[in-house]
Amino acid sequence: MKVFDLLGFKRSSASKDPTHQRANNLKPKKTTDKIIEKRKIPASRLRVGMTVVDLDRPWTEVPVMFQELKLSTQKEIHLLQKYCQHVFIDDESYHTYYKIIEDLSNRKQLYPKLNFRPKEASQSLRQELKKIKSTFDRSYTHIYQLMSDVQRDSKIDIEGSKELVSHTVDSILRNETAMFWLSKIKHQDEYTSEHCVRVGILAIAFGKYLQLSRENLEALGMCGMLHDVGKMKVPQDILNKPASLSPEEFAEVKKHTLLGYEFLKNHGGIDEQICAVARNHHERMNGDGYPRNVESQLLSLYDRIIAIVDSYDAMTSDRCYHKGIPASQALSVLYKEQTNHYDAELVQQFIHMVGIYPVGSLVEMNNGQLAIVLSVNEDHKLEPVIELLTDIEGNRIQPIATDLSRHPSDSEGNILRIKRALADSDTSFCYESYIRTVE
Repeated sequence: MKVFDLLGFKRSSASKDPTHQRANNLKPKKTTDKIIEKRKIPASRLRVGMTVVDLDRPWTEVPVMFQELKLSTQKEIHLLQKYCQHVFIDDESYHTYYKIIEDLSNRKQLYPKLNFRPKEASQSLRQELKKIKSTFDRSYTHIYQLMSDVQRDSKIDIEGSKELVSHTVDSILRNETAMFWLSKIKHQDEYTSEHCVRVGILAIAFGKYLQLSRENLEALGMCGMLHDVGKMKVPQDILNKPASLSPEEFAEVKKHTLLGYEFLKNHGGIDEQICAVARNHHERMNGDGYPRNVESQLLSLYDRIIAIVDSYDAMTSDRCYHKGIPASQALSVLYKEQTNHYDAELVQQFIHMVGIYPVGSLVEMNNGQLAIVLSVNEDHKLEPVIELLTDIEGNRIQPIATDLSRHPSDSEGNILRIKRALADSDTSFCYESYIRTVE
């Protein structure tokens, strides 16, 4: 079975020969047809698909049958983690599975510290919002039309999608904050269409954070824009039902993954990896997802990224059957479900990118004032730059940019701190009106 090998995600082809003997040191060992070099890694970093060729203890102390193990299940991983602090994998497993994890974990060290200067940042945001507002509006108009075409089983404008994604990549490469602001505009009655645009924006921004190539960023944008097209093939009365779904109705909703994949495949001219995301974005790392219950080795980097971003946006958005939750709470859910449901390393990197209090999120201060987060302080995650929107009594005021890392005081001399994060629906705050003032 073909598995996408984007950035190292592919199946290992290491030897399965049970008579293969262990090496006693880190020097290469010879077989009849190749040289296998061992790489030492923490047992906590084991992944399905790796081939373990040695342990930090004799094999006889671990209840496995062979003195080389190609990991195929989470159960095997948990067994080795129970007995070993570290293990040795073959060189191919290292480059195929481990090195990308190591690179992603160290990626944050490549970024310079952010020094927020309110006037400069505000001016940059205003300039970028003016540049991209038309692209953003065209993206929403385009996705509405695209979804309508899918519903009618008509030909969709893929070239138009690619053009808009390319413009979005341009904007995010210049200043991802502006797109974050615009993606906060949400309308519950247009959830599916707007959700696809937001997932595309967030996926591109995440890809930029991971330092992926422009080609990868544009592919991620297409994955986000098209990942939920199959929902247009699901009966809309089920999709928009405000009450709990019956088991039969939920089974119908789950079909959107396969229906979307089949539509995109039959359409032609769409990269297979982009089509596959429509099918795989609800698959989970432990094999508990749908529609095929596949395990992690069959999921590409695109699948893994869209799974995280799709869940994050869904949790933080108002829908017909539930209100969105604060961004910090959604990140907590992702963190708890890492490894089982999501790629753990990517979840941690996503949380690091978004921050504890993401840009554009609403917060309540310890004195009762309402504020919106303007920028994240890398060295002070709990003390972002905010803009105060109300006074202590809740009356609207002229917005005031305030850097909480400088421990400012309010009018009564109390040091300002964030009390709690708010969901968008917790207040009557209107992002559209606010963004117009920023423009």
